[in-house]
Amino acid sequence: FQLSVAATAGVVAGSRWVREVGWGTAGQALGITLGAQLAVAPLLLVHFGTVPLLSPLTNLVAAPVVTLATAVGGGAVLTGSAILISAATWLAGVVLSISRLAAGWPQLGLAGLAGVAAMAGLARVRALRPLVALGVALVLSASLLPVGRVAVPTVVFLDIGQGDATLLLGPSGETILVDGGPDPTRLLAALRARGVDHIDLMIATHGDQDHIGGLGAALAAYPVGRLWHPGHVEGSALYDDLLDTATAAGLSIELPRAGWSAEIGSFRLQVLSPTRRYADINDESIVVRAMVGSMDILLTGDIEATAQAELGPIPVDIMKVPHHGAATTDPRWLEASRAAIAVISVGPNEFGHPHPDVLEVLERNGSEIRRTDREGDVAIPLRP
Repeated sequence: FQLSVAATAGVVAGSRWVREVGWGTAGQALGITLGAQLAVAPLLLVHFGTVPLLSPLTNLVAAPVVTLATAVGGGAVLTGSAILISAATWLAGVVLSISRLAAGWPQLGLAGLAGVAAMAGLARVRALRPLVALGVALVLSASLLPVGRVAVPTVVFLDIGQGDATLLLGPSGETILVDGGPDPTRLLAALRARGVDHIDLMIATHGDQDHIGGLGAALAAYPVGRLWHPGHVEGSALYDDLLDTATAAGLSIELPRAGWSAEIGSFRLQVLSPTRRYADINDESIVVRAMVGSMDILLTGDIEATAQAELGPIPVDIMKVPHHGAATTDPRWLEASRAAIAVISVGPNEFGHPHPDVLEVLERNGSEIRRTDREGDVAIPLRP
């Protein structure tokens, strides 16, 4: 909402300015785009910490496509024409591709802008101006450099509030995202902070908003290779929108079941659950065991006692404790699993997560308890 209001105000101001300057048609389009970009820049810095440098140009390209897609989509709604529906879907995919292209280009961060502002002050001293010009050039050039890759395979449990989002990062650039938390803005900021520029595999463990709320935004912002999801979630518009976005982007969309496996860079993945359909959406969570050398990580979604009993105890090095440490976890299963490191992805909540009984079992097991609400991102290097 904030971005929409700011962009509209920027368009109005920009259109007035270009009329006064008297630019031609192309200049008017650029001026309006720049007006919108300047208006939203402060909000982008507050929420995301960066400003995309390529936006004015990509907006010039995308705007006519959006207009055409809107018109074709309206015609599809009115007529029900399969041809128009296909055309609107294709046009939406073009817009998505443009946004992904822009996402991979330089971003000017808050720290860089602060440096530029500081050097602007120094520029008042005439003798320092050559050095200031060099400094500004270096700051802007630094935005071209990617964030360094991890030296060893790493699992990062992102601090995204009351929800789940887990990154598996490899030294060759391989990136796996398991769930996306409830807040798209927070997820995108976390991914950018970790230097993510693509996602090889995205996994939506189940359809709850606190797990998939940010995935649609990640799909729009990054090239994604594959999407694993558990199947249709009755009555979830958010889940349906995620699948629609993935379909429009041309992703490989798969419904993994127990027994599936995959290798992505350093990571070997085994799907352990679901083994059948369950009455409770939480028990239908995709459960993945990720292995690097002799180390393994159990990513459990929100499975509860029923699915846990059928899954059986799984001793692992690292476990994401199911359902944010809720009381729905079977203490006998948790005790038998004996994770060396137990990570609880949790934020401020009214549900009593994590439950004292769960913490007691973990402490009795001697598990090292890590919590995102206390530590922020929990990053654990995986040294085979």
